[in-house]
Amino acid sequence: MGSLGIYFGPKAISIVETKGKKLLKQTQIPQAALPAGELEEKVPPEAKMIEMVALFKDELRRSKIEAKEAALCLSGQDLIIRTFEIPQLPKEELASAINFEAKKYIPFKVEDLITDFQIEADKVTKTNLVLFIGIKKDTLEKYVTLLTQLDFKISTVEYSAFSLLRCLKLSNLSDEGVVAVIGADLLGEDEVNFTVLENGFPLFSRDIILAGGPLEAEKAPREPGMALEKLKTEIRISLDYYNRKFASKNIKKIYLFSNDEYRPELETFITQIGPLVQFVDITRTIESSPPYSLSFIKGFSVSLARTIKTNIKVNLLAAKEKGAAVKEKALAVEAAPLLEGMKINFKIVALGILICAATFGYGIYRMQPVKKDIAGIISARPQVSFVKPEASYEELTSTEAEFKRKLDTLNDFIKKQLFLTKPLNIIPRVMPKGVWLTRFSFDKREREKADLILDGASYLTSADEEFKAVNDFVSNLKANPEFTGYFKNINLTSIDRRQTGRITATNFSISCKTY
Repeated sequence: MGSLGIYFGPKAISIVETKGKKLLKQTQIPQAALPAGELEEKVPPEAKMIEMVALFKDELRRSKIEAKEAALCLSGQDLIIRTFEIPQLPKEELASAINFEAKKYIPFKVEDLITDFQIEADKVTKTNLVLFIGIKKDTLEKYVTLLTQLDFKISTVEYSAFSLLRCLKLSNLSDEGVVAVIGADLLGEDEVNFTVLENGFPLFSRDIILAGGPLEAEKAPREPGMALEKLKTEIRISLDYYNRKFASKNIKKIYLFSNDEYRPELETFITQIGPLVQFVDITRTIESSPPYSLSFIKGFSVSLARTIKTNIKVNLLAAKEKGAAVKEKALAVEAAPLLEGMKINFKIVALGILICAATFGYGIYRMQPVKKDIAGIISARPQVSFVKPEASYEELTSTEAEFKRKLDTLNDFIKKQLFLTKPLNIIPRVMPKGVWLTRFSFDKREREKADLILDGASYLTSADEEFKAVNDFVSNLKANPEFTGYFKNINLTSIDRRQTGRITATNFSISCKTY
């Protein structure tokens, strides 16, 4: 049975069924087709909820969607997402301190929200960076009620911009260091998400609305050109705000989700005002994917919640269930006084103690022969300086495992070391004329996993010749058996032609991986 991802966006509801990482079925329900005002009313009337459930059932039946477990992601309009710093505190004091600090940043009472948080400790500044997320209790209850009446088992409720991050892992793109992710859809009119992460942990997030609600958009369709200019302005504002707030954490790369029609202009704009930009072509990783739709991508991403894990662990559904469990425990404590006043028969208590003592004494008596045998076996052991004579079987087993682990570690260091001298010596020998390197970085995260990034440029006065030279460089690396003996996966990850100083050259980046 597949997994279902449901995204409640401002323009449409995307429903995507997957199995593993494979797309099975997908459909969309326009927000305009829902009962009027359903998602805005504080307590939806029962009749409207029935109508909404019927609409969903018809669409699921028409699309032949059969999955019974659903993961839900919501737009930023339904949520409160904040990041802030607090001092490092004992674990038992964290929750109350975070709720107290969050009151400074949210326009509602914390008591009216379902909240969850995740912390990232900074050992240098001795502070905790807190990711705080909240949703009004009645808003979450509406979604839970809807999916429950559709007979779905809900596994998670999360923020759609965080769901989008699974597509980076699906595309084998790294979120190490400080990177930003921009998700935009100028034709589908979904909200734009701007998120900055450090090693996968969110530092900053912002939602950008380029048009009004679904009904408004139908009456007065948005001009894509005007929306593009507004998006550029909002990206500039977001980057300026981030750089002021996190002056020491410069963004090294921006991953861009966008319609193909507006990709070149957005890439050029972002490159001019900030860091490197890399387009995320999700169609390469989703088999039989529909035309570009950010709403679909979010629904697809949340459907992979059990298959692809990210560094973000906040889950509003789990927070809701945890809060309910705490309430039940509090009620149980309040019920404890009901036990007061019970009479105790001390004769029965004394008899019970006597029976327990007799059983314990008999057990000790039966253990004596066994203890003698164990003592004899211990005395017959060979003397080893680093093993205690009285060591138990569990201690001996643990000692053996520890020595085996150390031996395996030494063998790994001796046999599986990665020596870079040979592969680095090969690079200039296979580099075509007119190509040079501007930077390279090497990252070895595990004993058998290492990444080598080669950034460079080509200048031959002709774009075609420069692109050919870069491709020849990649082919030469792949064709060299000594180089591929170390790096199994060699790919050209980005190539673009832009002006540097007085010349226009082709810039490129090549990823070389040992796995």
